[in-house]
Amino acid sequence: MTSHSVLLAEITLAATTMAQASDWRDGIDALLERLGRAANVSRVYLFEVEQTKDGMLAHGCFHDWAAQGLDRLAKSARYKREIIENYDPIFDSWIVSRRRGQLIKGHTRDLKGVLKEDFDYQKIKSFMSMPILVNGAWWGHLGFDDCVREREWSIDEIHLLQTTAALIGASATREEATQKYHRNEKLRAAMADVALDAIIVIDGDGIARDFNPAAEAIFGRSRVDVIGRPISDLIVPEKLRASHERGFKAATQDRQLRLPAVRREMSALRADGTEFPIELALVQVDQGNEILYAGFIRDLTDRQLVENRMRQVERERANLARFFSPQLVDHMISIEKPLSSDRYQAASVLFVDMIGFTTFCAENMPRTVIDMLRELLSILSQQVFANDGTIDKFLGDGLMAVFGSPQSGPFDCTNAIRCALSMQNAVAEWNLRANRSDVGAIRVAIGIHSGHVIIGDIGSEHRLEFAVLGDTVNIASRVEGKCRSLAASILVTGEVMAALETEGGRDVAKDFEDMGEQQLRGRSSSVHLYGVKS
Repeated sequence: MTSHSVLLAEITLAATTMAQASDWRDGIDALLERLGRAANVSRVYLFEVEQTKDGMLAHGCFHDWAAQGLDRLAKSARYKREIIENYDPIFDSWIVSRRRGQLIKGHTRDLKGVLKEDFDYQKIKSFMSMPILVNGAWWGHLGFDDCVREREWSIDEIHLLQTTAALIGASATREEATQKYHRNEKLRAAMADVALDAIIVIDGDGIARDFNPAAEAIFGRSRVDVIGRPISDLIVPEKLRASHERGFKAATQDRQLRLPAVRREMSALRADGTEFPIELALVQVDQGNEILYAGFIRDLTDRQLVENRMRQVERERANLARFFSPQLVDHMISIEKPLSSDRYQAASVLFVDMIGFTTFCAENMPRTVIDMLRELLSILSQQVFANDGTIDKFLGDGLMAVFGSPQSGPFDCTNAIRCALSMQNAVAEWNLRANRSDVGAIRVAIGIHSGHVIIGDIGSEHRLEFAVLGDTVNIASRVEGKCRSLAASILVTGEVMAALETEGGRDVAKDFEDMGEQQLRGRSSSVHLYGVKS
């Protein structure tokens, strides 16, 4: 697994390279090599899509990197212009997905037909590719191949591929816009008409001389209404006009003084009276007989919203990370609307409660009780996270954890048992460190059941809660409650033991005793239990 910091460094380097290069294709092969080595893959490739004269869809690989011993796709005549329409049913579905901007990943063993033969010929074990969109259209795709082993792509590796593809798409978009401009040989005046930023030209008295279409759209005023009028009266908030006019006069009083080419952030005024953030750069233009000033203005409203959202996400992530595992934090942060991911899936549910805590509460001051509770819950939480579980909720002096949320895994039940054992050991070690005797020791009662649960996001847009519900949860809670009457510290159901067999994890419960059929509170049928005596 490649480290997060290495992949983050490659993303940063890719962004810097793309932003600074006059032609993004310069050095692209070196960039692909760095990506390949950072992600520890066998091949990194960049395909571009085109239509042939016959109207057929084709793609070509002109840039790639391959590890030692593998052939370069860019050097193969086959991949210079390969017809991809009606090539293979699976590939046809990929074309649809790529046009939608969707990531494609998988293993060659799961492919069929011609596509599998092609991938086997290239020695590909696992693959992942991200489409590159330019002006909303599929322009090409960037991909990773692993020809050494099958692998499950990590979140960081996916982010590395997605971000680099987006950077290439942005660079290709700029390249396409530039080529279009040069092909049409537009005049400089026409550039102002097609500019995304507002361009306002004023004279030394602050009177508007020009007002491009972007300025009309941003400020909600027509060019005809603006030309010939003091610009500050139209786009500067009234409370800022006096200082604006003083600053403009000071900056423009000397004909020989060149304005610094810097961008300033400030507030501006729309025709409807609303204020909004802008970025302004004022450039002096010497016309010989007079000096004009061109203001280049960018609306920062969207950027500010994104920055605010990013700060909000980081605050939410920091708060959630105190209670939930990283995978559940990522899921909850990504929620855009309630009840968007309801599902029914297999999971193992664990309930843990502290024995002896009630007595401790009665004998100690509130501050002491809270401090100890926080310490013990932190210890229990660490064991949940260390065994790939998520904390569904805290329950006073205990908690409910789920193994298999938000996604099921191949060792959920094994992880739940390991978590229970590590909780038991961690609390025992805490008692030793706290010099607590057998009489005053805190112990835990743990119950686990495996089965299907309902998983979904409940609540309103103002408060969402990720919930795990169902009979499996109820049984796990009742099993934990049975620990006291059976003098057990850990109890699990027969379904748990069966799941351990399936997962190949039976050894983790080798010391569990068969406690036979037991009746649980509130249930008519008995449950077969196994456990560890206190």
